[in-house]
Amino acid sequence: MSQYSDDRQPSWSEYWTELVELYEYKVRDLLDGKSPRGGKRSLGNLRDLLMTAPLDGQLMRRFRQTDRLWKSHLHQTVQARLQPAPVQWVVERPPSNTEQDTLEGLRFVVWRERVRELARTQAQLWMREGDLTTLRCAYALDVNLERGDASMEVPRQHDALVSLGTASVSSELMTHLTDQLCAAFIEPPAHHPGARQQALIRLREALTALAINPFPRHKDQDVTTARVQAAEREPIGPELKRTLIEGLQIETGGPRLAAERLAIRGGVEQLSAFLESLIPVSEGGEGPELPSIPQVLFAAQPRSAMTDPDDGSNSLTIRLSGGTQTHWRGVPLYWRRSRESWLVTIGALDYRFYARSQGTAPDTDTHFVPVVLGEQNGHALLHGDYLYLAAQQNDRGLLELLALSRVVAVLLDPNGAYLNLRLARAAAQRFRDGRIDPQGVNVVSAERYSAASPDALLSFARKGAEGLLTRLRQRPPQESEYVFRAAAEAVDAPEGHELHLLRALRRVQEPHKSLDAAPDLSSESGEHEAVPSPLPGLMVVTDLQSSARIGRASDLVMLDFSGEPITVEVAGRALTLRLDYKGDLAVIMPGAPVTLLRELLVLDVAAGGLLLVRQGSRIVVSYEPHVGTE
Repeated sequence: MSQYSDDRQPSWSEYWTELVELYEYKVRDLLDGKSPRGGKRSLGNLRDLLMTAPLDGQLMRRFRQTDRLWKSHLHQTVQARLQPAPVQWVVERPPSNTEQDTLEGLRFVVWRERVRELARTQAQLWMREGDLTTLRCAYALDVNLERGDASMEVPRQHDALVSLGTASVSSELMTHLTDQLCAAFIEPPAHHPGARQQALIRLREALTALAINPFPRHKDQDVTTARVQAAEREPIGPELKRTLIEGLQIETGGPRLAAERLAIRGGVEQLSAFLESLIPVSEGGEGPELPSIPQVLFAAQPRSAMTDPDDGSNSLTIRLSGGTQTHWRGVPLYWRRSRESWLVTIGALDYRFYARSQGTAPDTDTHFVPVVLGEQNGHALLHGDYLYLAAQQNDRGLLELLALSRVVAVLLDPNGAYLNLRLARAAAQRFRDGRIDPQGVNVVSAERYSAASPDALLSFARKGAEGLLTRLRQRPPQESEYVFRAAAEAVDAPEGHELHLLRALRRVQEPHKSLDAAPDLSSESGEHEAVPSPLPGLMVVTDLQSSARIGRASDLVMLDFSGEPITVEVAGRALTLRLDYKGDLAVIMPGAPVTLLRELLVLDVAAGGLLLVRQGSRIVVSYEPHVGTE
């Protein structure tokens, strides 16, 4: 007879009800892939007992329903044992090619390092979320991918064991998550056909499972529930009972709010969109392909060999064991073997690289090393004995951006009912269609420019400037001058007015010439040693107490922005750069709305345009006066 904590004797109906519930729990554990308590033998004995038990109608239906599930599971298990093992298809590995395999591994490492940089940057952006929903979703996804199941729930908002509010922890989390994504691309597709697709399918299935069920049932939830129910029946005070229940729920956690699901679903969507932006288009994603390495300096095989380094390229791959020195982008490079490492001299600086890997299985510790390539920053990476060098990756150089900003400032000149912008539109029509629509470039058409927002007008002017630059590169100079003269006549511009815009466009193609006449500026603060100028005609301001004044088109100031506010005087107006509450770089001027600086910004002032261009922490500030005001 069963023993109970009280003196009440249970009825036979309660006794059989408990046995049916126990049978249901055991079968559920079996279907979930777990071993039932007491083993499968105890499950069989319990089933035999219930088969002959005097169960009422409701209990009998519950028992038969559970028994059908058990029989179905047993049948599937037997059929799986009887089926012959599937034929193992043998994939012949391509002939070994040491250099090609190493270059494939190098392509993967370079791509993985770029993905890691994007992941660390994205982690900083998601840390601005008040509840860290997306990072919490990333944590659950990372654990589930590593375990190979969907057992990890999305952590609670203030889970002290996760610490996602710490920058180093969130950065490491996103790096580890993207490393799991990149692991599918270690081997070339010819070595393991379908492996990449299967890995990406598992990733997308894990994302879907996380969105559908962010709070999966804990494996010991039934035990915890039973203990909580028993605690609720204990004859103790309410405060003590609540403390006891909270202690019992520590391992499995308390119930989660249904409102959390909506926020978590949005976080999973953001996470999914970011991961899809990393997956190459060829694999069904939206990201760039693995970088190509077509030629190698001092290559072992002639078909991959490069005769001389290409100074116009942003990257260079060198087989260090094939030579000792070279010259790239105006910088001398020397290297020599030093036991298990390579000592590489780039310009006047020495760098030591350790060869940790060979072939297509790179070491996870392989990472980019920052290097200085003359007047540019860059990074380097060693894979085997192949050194990969890359200059600072930007769509356009800092000086080219500055020259482009001068063109945009010319187009945004509001004088003459946006005469320069209408002239540019007329020239674009003539280049594209061979004719000019007078109604589209007259004074009345300029009313929409006055009504447009500053951001929309800046985007429109920049797009127009870049379109004209493309046309100028495709046409001979004489034809371009003829087109601009025709455009000037169509908008009734003064004679020779079009030459000012044409010269500004041509400066973009040769940005260094715009600095030839720039004076050598120096800091007004004599308390600190001057910083060597990386570009001619630029003053570098790194000290917060330093100040500079800009009043002419030839005046340029480069700011090494460290995150603290810094002020520059431009055309008699104070301009302050500082981070806003979101961490974005804001430009503040008295009497003007706050504007964010992404890459290029032109602010119209009384007699000209205030120019700001940015690459990383380096910002160049200059000034472009309107025609006739200089």
